[in-house]
Amino acid sequence: MTGAALSHLTSETLADQAYAALRLAIANGELAWGEKITERGLATRLAVSPTPVREALRRLEQDRLVERTGPRSLRVVRLSPETLAEIREVEVQLQGVTARFAARHIDAETLAQLESVLAEADPLRATLVRINDAGGTLPPETVQRLLAALRRFHTIVEEAGANPVVAGLLEQARAFSPAVRVESAVAQLMVTDGPYEEHHLLLQALHAHDESRAEQIARHHGTPPPDAS
Repeated sequence: MTGAALSHLTSETLADQAYAALRLAIANGELAWGEKITERGLATRLAVSPTPVREALRRLEQDRLVERTGPRSLRVVRLSPETLAEIREVEVQLQGVTARFAARHIDAETLAQLESVLAEADPLRATLVRINDAGGTLPPETVQRLLAALRRFHTIVEEAGANPVVAGLLEQARAFSPAVRVESAVAQLMVTDGPYEEHHLLLQALHAHDESRAEQIARHHGTPPPDAS
């Protein structure tokens, strides 16, 4: 983790940034389950003062991602593989419920935004498929643009769900999910009639306000693509 991008932020924003960075570090394994951590050590790694880290750790305690083992000592929670698998089940169910609510509430403007995102993503994906089929090396910039577009798609759908409680639960569940490797995500997107096409199927269900179909597709689709930057 680097603090280079954090140096100009306000104290309040630093706490938010520290919280987001630490959640990501836990999700991607940079901070391992059960690892002992300290405010000062994390502040050094983030290149910030201990104050925003202290606030971030309080929030992570509320999320049950870290726990205190003494007055000044903490550790990342240690969860069994079975518990993590169950949390993943909850995450999948919440993704489905979010899509169901999106189908219920979505309006024409939001549907147009989703269409625009896929209009941007389709040629990027087509380019990558051609290169992949020819045995070439996928251009990192094109990969980044495609994954960024698909993340926007998922964000728009989740915001269209218009249920802050469900959104908060989904965010918390995702904190316990292992980060998806970029290589794995891209390989899945290259599959014909695979996860990429599900974005179009979901958009069709949203257009039809078909709540059951939208929920089914979202549950099957899985985790939104990772950040490739």
